[in-house]
Amino acid sequence: MRSGIYPKIAAEGVKKNGKLYIPYFVTCIMMVAVFYIMHFLGYSGVLDNIAGGATATQMLQMGSGIMAIFGTIFMFYTQSTLIKGRKKEFGLYSILGMNRRNIGKIIFYETLITWTISILGGLVGGIGLSKLAELGFTRMIGAKIDYSFNISWNSAGTAILLYTGIFFLIYLNALRQIRFSSAVELVKADRAGEKPPKSNWAVGLLGILFLGAGYYLALKIEQPISALMWFFVAVILVILGTYLVLIAGSVILCRLLQKNTKYYYKAEHFVSVSSMAFRMKRNGAGLASICILLTMILVMLSSTSALFINSDKILSMRYPNEIGAFACKYGYDTALDDLGDRLDDRIFEVAEEDGSTLTNNKTYSVYSISGYFENSKLDVILDFSTPMSFIDYDNVAQVQFMDVDVYNRVFDHNEVVAPGDAIVGCVSDVDIGDTLTVGDLKFNVKGRIDDRLEEIDPAVEIEVSPTIYVIVNDVNEVASCFTDYLDFNGIPMLAWFWYCRFDTGLTSSEQIKLSDDINQVLYEELEPLEFDNYYCDSHAAERGSFLSTFGGLFFLGILLSLIFLVCCVLIIYYKQISEGFEDRSRFEIMQKVGMTKKDIKKSINSQMLTVFMVPIILACVHLAVVLPIVHKLLILFGLNDIPSLIMSAGICVLAFGSFYALIYKLTSNEYYRIVS
Repeated sequence: MRSGIYPKIAAEGVKKNGKLYIPYFVTCIMMVAVFYIMHFLGYSGVLDNIAGGATATQMLQMGSGIMAIFGTIFMFYTQSTLIKGRKKEFGLYSILGMNRRNIGKIIFYETLITWTISILGGLVGGIGLSKLAELGFTRMIGAKIDYSFNISWNSAGTAILLYTGIFFLIYLNALRQIRFSSAVELVKADRAGEKPPKSNWAVGLLGILFLGAGYYLALKIEQPISALMWFFVAVILVILGTYLVLIAGSVILCRLLQKNTKYYYKAEHFVSVSSMAFRMKRNGAGLASICILLTMILVMLSSTSALFINSDKILSMRYPNEIGAFACKYGYDTALDDLGDRLDDRIFEVAEEDGSTLTNNKTYSVYSISGYFENSKLDVILDFSTPMSFIDYDNVAQVQFMDVDVYNRVFDHNEVVAPGDAIVGCVSDVDIGDTLTVGDLKFNVKGRIDDRLEEIDPAVEIEVSPTIYVIVNDVNEVASCFTDYLDFNGIPMLAWFWYCRFDTGLTSSEQIKLSDDINQVLYEELEPLEFDNYYCDSHAAERGSFLSTFGGLFFLGILLSLIFLVCCVLIIYYKQISEGFEDRSRFEIMQKVGMTKKDIKKSINSQMLTVFMVPIILACVHLAVVLPIVHKLLILFGLNDIPSLIMSAGICVLAFGSFYALIYKLTSNEYYRIVS
């Protein structure tokens, strides 16, 4: 055959199969465009001059990597669906005399056409929308808007190289599918049913076990660090369980419906159930894919939107005053109190020199020690050489000792604590009885200040691990009892924490300058003493970082959710189209024996109703179960507002539930047009 005939056949094949290729082109174009936008924002340096832009660029760089991985997986999935719809056509070519090499050339030119349209359309769309995305992101985080237009040739080149590689792998995969099928198998591909798994009950039980294990992890974990370590394990278990349960469940459901003669032998049910039985495993896998994508969308948007909406609240909890300074020194030293007084004097001196009007001053020091807490006792001996994955973070707690005189002076109280007694407070669900034991030291609990802890630490509700505040008669006497507690490196486990926070009445730029001046004071005073940690932050300086971080997460969540939503729509569309072509001959036969158009619509509605609700209901169940572990993860970012998270999740469910219903309605109409 002449070489020029292959491009013509390929172009004609794409044109005749427009229902399959047009959605595929749109998806590929969107994949390339979104990848370009993420790469452009993450690597071109357009966010470098934005406060907190470094964090945002890291997130967008991560997002471009996720897009590359997900794009590869999904494009392979879509291409397999396309090839399945074309196998009969390729089988006819083979019967008419074409060999595998000839068909391979046709597939090559079809892939080349797809690559050309996807790259050109994606880059044009990505470059055109990149400025809009940049403006949207900068407006979202409240940064200064730059209206200059830039094209990142690095991002364009990266997108071209990446998707050229993906399309090359897709081409090889298509060749593999055709090469190992005979002409007869290709022609009959659309009429080949599926054999149900022999041990579908075992598959279903295994899926339930996976789901149960994933749900158990999501509900059991109490501490944010544990949630961070086990979250992805729970996700993998839920994904595996979803696929196994829905694959096996579709088989079992079809069998049960077929055994129910009153239900099965009705015009509106007979064809729909037999059609589902014809593709048992594939039907379950498709529903599972839709369910997982919907769950990912709901979880991402619920969490990132909750963070972004509450960013100001989180900022105020982390940085309640305009200026906040901190210093840490491990070990016990009687000279630390004098050092704290000297730091206070120097900082207030610098603040007054910078024109501050000092108000809401809270300056104090505590001694802190950590360990495993259980049954009202803190076991101080922790083996920090143990791998992180084997540390029981659910029982790790921190105790902070404060002198009662300091507590009364700084927070304006009149508490009295006798030697050996203590007043304690903790916002977490920690069991503290009438006595509290820390190491070998025992205290009689004479009072609780759980409802007053925010005055000591406004961010107490978003602590990664529980902190127990203990007000004692003489903090130095108590701290001296822990001088022998060392970790495996010989470092003291007792730490001295010094806090200083106040308001200034200065402008944002003046607050940032003052925090820089205080950092210089801390360096001069504490660096010679080999302090382990010290810094000074300002509310104004951290605002840009917070908005950039949470805005970046929300922006990334929106982009990824958009792609996942498009993929979900495409799966539903291809599912309806491919099943429509498979079922058309059955409906034609049924019409010849008396089935009316009205009966066809009833049958389609029955089939849609049977499978329509499964993915969205299961996705909502997944969301409800994983919200507790998502809440624990959000605590790491400073959000401990469960009602806000639930409200965000509810809005997402309503919005995407309505959109899901609309998409299924539109695609079911397309299914009806094909079969009728």
